[in-house]
Amino acid sequence: MAETSPPQAAIPPRVLIDREHAERRIEQFWDERATGASRKILRGATLAFADLGYHGASTREIATRSGMSSAAVYIHFESKQELFHRIALEGHRASTGAFSQPARQAADPVGQLRLGVASFATWNAEMNLLSRSIEYEIRLQRGPEFADVWALRRAVDEHVLEILEAGVAEGTFRLADLEWAKITILSTCIDVARWYRHGSARTPTAIGFQYADLAMTLAGARHLSH
Repeated sequence: MAETSPPQAAIPPRVLIDREHAERRIEQFWDERATGASRKILRGATLAFADLGYHGASTREIATRSGMSSAAVYIHFESKQELFHRIALEGHRASTGAFSQPARQAADPVGQLRLGVASFATWNAEMNLLSRSIEYEIRLQRGPEFADVWALRRAVDEHVLEILEAGVAEGTFRLADLEWAKITILSTCIDVARWYRHGSARTPTAIGFQYADLAMTLAGARHLSH
C-alpha cells in the first residue's frame, strides 16, 4: 500500500484575505512610483523584507519574488542596501506625509493632532506590509546613505512635538512630559502594522479614529465645547 503524505493544514480565510489585500496595496504603491523591471523588483523586495527581515532576505529570494534572475536585479540596483534605501525612502515619504499633510490642514493643536494621528494610524494599517518592511528594519541602517530617511523621521517627530507644545501653551493639552507623549503616540500608531490584519472587523479608517481618541487622552486634552 503506497504511503500518503499527511494532509496540509488549511490556510484560514482571514489569512488569505489579509495577504491578498496587503500584496495588492504594495502593487498599487509601486505602480505610482516606479516602472518596468524596477517596479517588479521593488515589489518583490518589499515583500521579502516584510516577511524575512533585511538580513534574512537574500538577493536570490528577492529575485525569485520579483520573477527575475539575481543578475537582472543587479542591473537595476547595485546592492541589497541600495534597494532597501529606495524602499525606505519612498515608504517614509508616504508614511510621514500621512501624518503631516492632514495635520497642517487643521487650525488648532487639537485638530492637528487628531487628523494627523487618524491618518497616520490608518496608513500603517492599510499599508501593513510596507510599514513592517521599513519601520522595524530601518533601525539596522545608520550609515550616511540613509541620512535622508532619518531626516524624514526626525521631521515628523518635531512636528508632533510642535503640536503638543502649542496645545500646552494654549491650555488645551495637559502634559508633564511632552517627549514621552510624542514617543508614545507615534510608536502606538506604527505598531498597528504589526498586528493589523485586513479583513478583520475593524477597518483601517475606524482604527485611525480610535487611535486619534487615544492620542487625545495621552495628550491630556481638555474636553472642549463645540
